[in-house]
Amino acid sequence: MTARKISAHEDRFDTKGVTIAFTAPTPLAPGLVWACADHPDPDLFHPTDEATLAAAKAFCAGCPVRELCLDLGRRRDEYGVWGGVLLESGKPQVGVPRRGRPPKEKVSPAA
Repeated sequence: MTARKISAHEDRFDTKGVTIAFTAPTPLAPGLVWACADHPDPDLFHPTDEATLAAAKAFCAGCPVRELCLDLGRRRDEYGVWGGVLLESGKPQVGVPRRGRPPKEKVSPAA
């Protein structure tokens, strides 16, 4: 991963990823069991349709660290399914965003 320069005149780099790693590190305690760690399909947690989202939520439902996972996803401004909740920039989403332009809403004529 390459760092992005802030401006042409500064020698500083964007360190958001490094800062987040220190402020919200992944707990690696021996007693914690992350159910998703050995999942064969990591794309399950980045759903593109409602069926995949439902499968990810069902997988997360029985995870022993579900609340911790959701908390980490929110604090890190993550994308995808974290703790059984679909996040976008760390904010919960209702459903999978649809691609393309949203459909036009019909406007009733003013009387």
